[in-house]
Formats: sequence, C-alpha cells, structure tokens
Amino acid sequence: MPVLPVTHNQWQVLRAVKRSRKPPNGRDLRLSPTRGTKDGSFLTVMVRLGLLVRATGTEKDPFEATYALTEAGKHAAEYGECEFPSGILNSQQANPKPPAKG
Repeated sequence: MPVLPVTHNQWQVLRAVKRSRKPPNGRDLRLSPTRGTKDGSFLTVMVRLGLLVRATGTEKDPFEATYALTEAGKHAAEYGECEFPSGILNSQQANPKPPAKG
C-alpha cells in the first residue's frame, strides 16, 4: 500500500476531530467556507478513503452526521500521511467528479 500525504484541508479536519472530546458533527468540520466544502462531499470522500467513520447519520446529510477517526485517520492527523489501499486511489468511488456541464 502506498504511503501518500493528505491534503491540507483534510489534515485540518482530521486534527479538529482528534482534538474534539466527543464526535463532532459535519457542520463543525467545515473549517473553511469555500465552494469545495459547501455540499459536504469532502466528508464523504474522507469516509471513502478510510480516514473518518460516521458515528451517527448517513451519507445523504453529511453535515448532520457525527464523525470519528479510524486508525488510518489517527495516523494521518498526527503525521500528515497514511497508507491508502491502491484500489481506493484509482477508483471513481474515492473522488467522485460531477458531470460536465454541456
């Protein structure tokens, strides 16, 4: 499994979850109000990469769900990198692209 760095935004989210005493909800994890974090898809991607796990809630409403760290997420929060399964990195599932506007 390749060891790859996490993005700066992912690292900030992982650190916020690690510092929290109880599992934070998705709304608290939207640390920067940018276009990329507007719909909560960044949380879904982090769950699919195996960095976070949903403690409560569903994928349909990522801002109301609560999140906890996985073992890979704890390592990435501390060191900024972790081992990703090669199948996840190459799949469309890990990083869904919206359909192109035509």
